[in-house]
Amino acid sequence: MSFKRVFPNLVLISVLSLFTFGFAVLPESAQAEDQKLKGVAAWEGQGMLFQMEGKQAHFVGAFVGVLVVGNDKEPLEAAKMVCPATVETDLETGNETGHGRCILTDKDNNKIFAKWNCDGNPANCKGRFIFTGGTGKFKGISGDNEFFVNTDVMALKVTGEGDLVQQAAAGEAIWPHIQYQLP
Repeated sequence: MSFKRVFPNLVLISVLSLFTFGFAVLPESAQAEDQKLKGVAAWEGQGMLFQMEGKQAHFVGAFVGVLVVGNDKEPLEAAKMVCPATVETDLETGNETGHGRCILTDKDNNKIFAKWNCDGNPANCKGRFIFTGGTGKFKGISGDNEFFVNTDVMALKVTGEGDLVQQAAAGEAIWPHIQYQLP
């Protein structure tokens, strides 16, 4: 089966969301020991998709979007996110593995840095989202969080030699319970 024939399914299989992924403005009044924050991010991704040996595909690109964080007691806050990413996809099984980094920026230009990974498929890629540091009020932030990524494909364009593919996608990332610590 040729890459062009498999490709429509590949895009559904290969793009993460997170995602992906990002946290944003964590309410200042939340205490690490009793917080019950949730996060949802809408994102768009763009990048290049390469067919590798066998039935493997490799995506390299970035996801950008907005993360909204809140709970029943705190007002919802939002932040911009930019997440460079790599996703490996098995074209026969639909399984994917992704990883990357994220930069989350609040309205006051405070930043949170994170790394993430996920395994699964485009409908449900589950993984970890780990805070690795920050600036301003987020300096020294840490935390290890579960998140889920769902992907919807928007557009594809085959360019150049060897079925080089530019792709754009959109989706959502969900953090059911955000945990973090500040020094």
